Amino acid sequence: MNKNELINELLNQVKKMLSCKEETCNKYEYSKELKKNVKNALDDLEKNHNNSWAVEIFLRNIDNLDAVALSYRGQNITYLEMFIKALQFAKSLDAMGYKKYSEIPVCVTNIPEFIEMLLAISFIGAKINSFGEWFDENYTISILNNSNSDYVFVSDEAYLTIKEKIDKSNVKKVVIFSLTDSLLRDKNNNPVDVYDEFDSKFYKFENRVSLYKDNSIKPIINQNEFLQIGTDNISQIVADCNLDDDFAITYTSGTTDPGIPKAVLHSNRSYLTLSRFKESDVSGMPSMRNMIVLGHIPTYTHMELSCAISDTLFEKCTLALEPIYNKDFFPYSMLINKPNFAPASVAFYGNLCKKLNYDPQFKNINLEFLMIPTITGEGMSAGEEKFFNYTARKHKFGTAKLPFPLSPVTFSIGGGTSESSGIFVTLFKALQEKKLNNLLHKNTLGLTPLKFADLRILNEDGEYCKIGEPGLLVGKNPCDMKRYYYPVKNSPYINDKYGNTFLNLGTYAYQSDSYGRIKMKGRPGSYIVSSNGIKIPEYVITDIIMKDTKNIMSCSLVKISNNDDAYYVCHLEFQPNTQISKRNILDSCAKRLANEIPKDIVDKLYFRVRSFEESFPAAPSGKRDTGALISEGITDKCEKVNMYLEKENQKLLKKSLFK
Repeated sequence: MNKNELINELLNQVKKMLSCKEETCNKYEYSKELKKNVKNALDDLEKNHNNSWAVEIFLRNIDNLDAVALSYRGQNITYLEMFIKALQFAKSLDAMGYKKYSEIPVCVTNIPEFIEMLLAISFIGAKINSFGEWFDENYTISILNNSNSDYVFVSDEAYLTIKEKIDKSNVKKVVIFSLTDSLLRDKNNNPVDVYDEFDSKFYKFENRVSLYKDNSIKPIINQNEFLQIGTDNISQIVADCNLDDDFAITYTSGTTDPGIPKAVLHSNRSYLTLSRFKESDVSGMPSMRNMIVLGHIPTYTHMELSCAISDTLFEKCTLALEPIYNKDFFPYSMLINKPNFAPASVAFYGNLCKKLNYDPQFKNINLEFLMIPTITGEGMSAGEEKFFNYTARKHKFGTAKLPFPLSPVTFSIGGGTSESSGIFVTLFKALQEKKLNNLLHKNTLGLTPLKFADLRILNEDGEYCKIGEPGLLVGKNPCDMKRYYYPVKNSPYINDKYGNTFLNLGTYAYQSDSYGRIKMKGRPGSYIVSSNGIKIPEYVITDIIMKDTKNIMSCSLVKISNNDDAYYVCHLEFQPNTQISKRNILDSCAKRLANEIPKDIVDKLYFRVRSFEESFPAAPSGKRDTGALISEGITDKCEKVNMYLEKENQKLLKKSLFK
């Protein structure tokens, strides 16, 4: 069959599915506080878009088939080509015995084949279980065994890491996609990595599948062999699905239990609602149309599937796929992919900004194409925001397309928990703070929730906190997870004093203004208790230190247990351009701490200054690796906060003696 025949087959299958479709979804329970346009948008999704994710993406792009959907190392793949490959994958999955409600384990990085597999799995009404190669061995084996799948789908750069785990599982065969499968080809049909000069420092693009075939216990098939399985399949592939059908199992960052992140199950509704509410007619934000979006965050995260992949395809944009996920590679990735929108963690953008300012190789490079640099996955401190925005101005971020005053751009912030989806988006945060209302009230903007999110902040009695009063952040929205896919110790839900049930979002926060913007503070339960029983949340320590954003860029506080006692290390990173000495900065920090918290808590605190070159370690998720900081413990590079107070006392004593 040629391309036109294949796309016509897919179109006819979708039409046939829609013609016999029965409405079976359960309506989202609307809050009385939802605005009319929000309710209308939710009603429209319910009435007119009650489909699987893949069908909805296909219908949205039926008039956009010639546009570039995926960009990969110089290779452009149109929407037509992407959907055709997805249909072929779906035919093979069906021929393998996968049907509606099947679970398919996938460990594939950001390559075109992952997107095509995601569409294929959704077309047949199955659900993807997208896991990471770094997961704990027993956990990975249980993921594979619980899926009841005969196959696992892996990319070749991950295979060796998880080979032994696969061999110990019940999986019978392995399908391996090579990172070279979708590269450009030379005249001899050999894959060509046009960016090998940069890539090879981190990963050499070579097809390793044949090598693995010869050294594997489980039978391995490559992409071409996988496609052949479905060649003669003429059955109805596209399944009748609705908004509440299962779509994706993704994983949290694993901060709480390294190696065993929580598995989160989301429905079609989560992804389609999230994408719909980022459209300009509902959100009031600028349209994403014609943007290039960077897809580089691990594919086992809800963030990548929703905000990078789903939103991009929903908005008819181009997804620039980046399989190398490494903060040191990130500056090269920006130059290779030239994205207009790039979500990344603080660690990644921190490294980029340092390179642009201080590495001779990058010092004179401007990122005119980067319109929306967005911090996601973890909070950005005021000190980091200051340095990042300084860099954005200096290196002319976004000036190619955005007019003044939007360019050079200021950083945006976004995200949300895996459980509640990416329900926060604040574009051009620093620029918005210059608006009259914020200037009058001297507000520092928090995260702006999407309009469908019902968020509350509860005190210890389950009552709603006032504006500016910290408490536990809870919420509910149509993008909430259906459930944790595997059992967890504690329920993720909590009731207010009136009996209303909310999803516990796992952080202290406060509402910063009457517009409902939220400022995150820190994890609940993270207290330091003084000898007289006073409980000080750990974030208070960080807040006191970060009052000096002129000289301090970031601070991470970690607890170090020592037998029955505990100590706390404040890991600091100074602003690269500070003119103040380390001694003076730490003297000031120590004074502020001594003035605001009990002495016996100050006695437990250490400073640890991380050098410009050393920076902070990053976890596989890209977030700051607090586990690594805890493992580091109290070293000879740590200094007691009290030491600086003693120095100050000695200084005062000396002054009094010579009066």
